[in-house]
Amino acid sequence: MDTLDQLKTLGFTTNEAKAYIALLGCEPASAYEVAKQAGLPTSKIYEVVARLTNRGVFQASEDDAGNLHYYAMNPRDLMASIRSKTIMETEQLLPELQKITANSQSNLIWPLLDAAQVQSRTIELLHQAKQSILISLWPEELSWAEPALRAAENRDVRIALVHFGKPVITIGATYHHPVERTLYAEKGGRGLTVVVDGSQVVIANFKIGDVVDGAWSRNESFVTVAEDYVKHDVYITKVTRFLGPEVVERFGEDYRKMRDVFDANA
Repeated sequence: MDTLDQLKTLGFTTNEAKAYIALLGCEPASAYEVAKQAGLPTSKIYEVVARLTNRGVFQASEDDAGNLHYYAMNPRDLMASIRSKTIMETEQLLPELQKITANSQSNLIWPLLDAAQVQSRTIELLHQAKQSILISLWPEELSWAEPALRAAENRDVRIALVHFGKPVITIGATYHHPVERTLYAEKGGRGLTVVVDGSQVVIANFKIGDVVDGAWSRNESFVTVAEDYVKHDVYITKVTRFLGPEVVERFGEDYRKMRDVFDANA
């Protein structure tokens, strides 16, 4: 998703997003100059500029000749403003919607259709965590999940993190899964499992070729299975950490015999 599309998800129209991006690169500028820079018809630019000015995204300044030139709100300030407004509006709306809902959706499993949806929902859950986080992930996902995990750690949320690949950082109780290369070859991608407070779960598979298959749910059975999955990964990492040579001797390199679940005698 490019910058233009991201601004549109935040409530900008296509023309507004183009005008804002254009003005950032040429401010101060007249409406005509913004239109030229943005590739917009001059017949439409005045309406666009007026809307953005009314919303505080643009600010007009008049020169000595009476000509108007515009400045764009600093991107950091704009994002902070949108964030604050969204939080305020959602907090006001939530209790009103809760009066309406029959709470019949708690057992549903909601699909997450792309990497952006997986990332957004995962970070949202991590920020909601009050008691515990169980998370199993690869370096690629840790790169964007780390800030939210750090914030949870600072709130004294208990964290157990299973990392596929040698971890270079430690968050909460961090465990290095011992057979990440073999699992990658078997699955043809990476997996993400996040359980928050034993009540919500995000599961996703990131397959070769940028194919993403994910889901989020409060379904109790779904949550329990995911929670059990992460805990068992923790158990196996503890066993292999302290009994590594003995486990390799018994089950072979990469614990091949242990992973053969269809051979009870291996």
